[in-house]
Amino acid sequence: MKPLLSTKTTRHPAVIDTLGGAPTGAPRAARTTTNSPKTVKAPKATAAPTAPKAPKAPRPPKDEPPRRSYRLHYAAALLLVTALLGWFLVRVFSGSDNAAPPLVADDGAAPTSMPALAVTPPAAPTEPAADPSACRTDQGDQKSGAGVIAAFEYAYYVTRSGDSVRALATPDSPLPLADKIKGGIDSVPTGTTHCVRITPITDRVYSVVIAEMRPGQAPGQFSQTITTKDIDGRWFVDSIS
Repeated sequence: MKPLLSTKTTRHPAVIDTLGGAPTGAPRAARTTTNSPKTVKAPKATAAPTAPKAPKAPRPPKDEPPRRSYRLHYAAALLLVTALLGWFLVRVFSGSDNAAPPLVADDGAAPTSMPALAVTPPAAPTEPAADPSACRTDQGDQKSGAGVIAAFEYAYYVTRSGDSVRALATPDSPLPLADKIKGGIDSVPTGTTHCVRITPITDRVYSVVIAEMRPGQAPGQFSQTITTKDIDGRWFVDSIS
């Protein structure tokens, strides 16, 4: 008689491996699991300790106005002003005590007047003296012998008047009358110019050189000696030679 089949079945090793178990009835081998060492995480790098900040340098104090020096200046100025004011007041009050009383004029006394200052008026400008050696063409005057000679020649060549020429001569002069003088004037062409050079010989007698310039002709000149005379402060031509 066959033995009864054992109910204990043995699994195929492959199945066992698939199922992850050991064959039935076989001793389970000690499962050695090689536990791979866990990766040890590196400790987080800690930030390096920061160096302590250097303390800020104290700011230099702002320039403050030298209040003390200003106060000293003000005090000195005030003392100076006070001293000057005191000196001024002392002078005023001490001067008023010593001042002489004002003079009061008596009713009957005549008021005194300030002496008049003698002021000399400026001298009138004098005209420069004419050069006696200059050749004259002016109308002259009767203030001197030379002046009346210049006036005489001016009346002859410029005014061309016989009466004016004769009026500058003395009444008893040997010179011709006015009408004859006019005839001589008419013989001189109109437009003739002249120049007379008067040189004193004495206080009354003069050496005269007349330069005569007729139109279209060469200049001519002739010499004369003229005597003058003072009558009542006026000078006249007395004679011509």
